[in-house]
Amino acid sequence: MVAERVVEWQSPGEYRRRPSLALEQRAGVELAELLASPVYYGLGVPRGDGRTVLLIPGFMGSDSYLTILAGWLRRAGYRPAHSGITLNAGSLRRQLQHLERRCEDLAERYGKITVIGHSLGGAFGRVLAVTRPDLIDEVITLGSPLVGDVREASHPMVRALGEMMFADHPRDEEDAMAQLASPLPDGVRLTSIYSREDAVVDYRACLDDDPRADCHEVRGTHVGLAWNAAVYRVLGRVLAS
Repeated sequence: MVAERVVEWQSPGEYRRRPSLALEQRAGVELAELLASPVYYGLGVPRGDGRTVLLIPGFMGSDSYLTILAGWLRRAGYRPAHSGITLNAGSLRRQLQHLERRCEDLAERYGKITVIGHSLGGAFGRVLAVTRPDLIDEVITLGSPLVGDVREASHPMVRALGEMMFADHPRDEEDAMAQLASPLPDGVRLTSIYSREDAVVDYRACLDDDPRADCHEVRGTHVGLAWNAAVYRVLGRVLAS
């Protein structure tokens, strides 16, 4: 177990105290705790209504690490669907275009869908809900930066990697930021699940202040939000409400 501690790092105009990135090593412990928890087997969780839930991975991620969440959703009574993303990097515009086509395909077959996005995937989900409310009626984000400057909300090391791995025209990036900051359309719900122990994304950036948004705090790492037992309990309640 990594010792609890925080470190200071500089963001433009201020110093913020943040959990150390070393604490993210606890994500493996969170996975073990989930696998030992009754919630992993769907016990104590309201039975789902069979709706389609699209899962969107975070930065540098792929669908593979969300298979645990997909399996849980299936056991809980939902229809999980993967994004088809093999590496979440390259171009924001192209990724959003790909995800929009995926949403169109799923909505055509099953009706309006729910989106669950981890980290950057949740930010993508919110943008899609703003631009295509005809396809999406609910977005649930896990440790996703939703307010302010998404880049500045990330740990400097992650931000530097993102600047290398994403290459977009400045106008495309500005458009995506503007859509992320736009009010949620009528009929679209958003739930943000976050942790103050998140060492990758400043938890304050996860606190969406839109009146249609709800925020739920859990304990855990940024990476581990994808397989955190407390997160799954919240998901069970939110999806059933």
